[in-house]
Amino acid sequence: MSNKSIENILHYILNEYPYPSDLTKTRITKIVYLVDWYSALENGQQLSNINWYFDHYGPYVSDVLDVADDDKKVKIKETVSAYGGVKYIVEPKDKNEKLKVNLSEKEIKIISQVIKDTEELSWNKFIDFVYDTAPIKNKNKYSSLNLSELAKEEKDSLKS
Repeated sequence: MSNKSIENILHYILNEYPYPSDLTKTRITKIVYLVDWYSALENGQQLSNINWYFDHYGPYVSDVLDVADDDKKVKIKETVSAYGGVKYIVEPKDKNEKLKVNLSEKEIKIISQVIKDTEELSWNKFIDFVYDTAPIKNKNKYSSLNLSELAKEEKDSLKS
């Protein structure tokens, strides 16, 4: 898959996430991670071509934000957090226009499930949810996360 797949996932999330002000750079990246994890569990492969990495703060790569930066229909807006610090929100440039999405029903179902599972979670509960996924629980920091392989291992361990 190409950056187009990341763009489609990003657009769908921006179109459908019910709390747009929660879509910080970090949260949206971790939502895409969850989309890839759910897809790996469901279909044996990620929706994106991202090579996920477990860095100091969990699953992270710059791919999602690189796509957002290059996307002429998306902007990353600097704003102030509830604690007075800076936060960056990923949002459509034109909030009145739905972003174009080219996804299958199966892909939409996976992304929608991630949104449903995370939309009501506070920041701390969201991070706990991400850290409770098998790749983060079972791998060491500073390692690559082959989600397809890890999903297979997770399914095999549940069968035992």
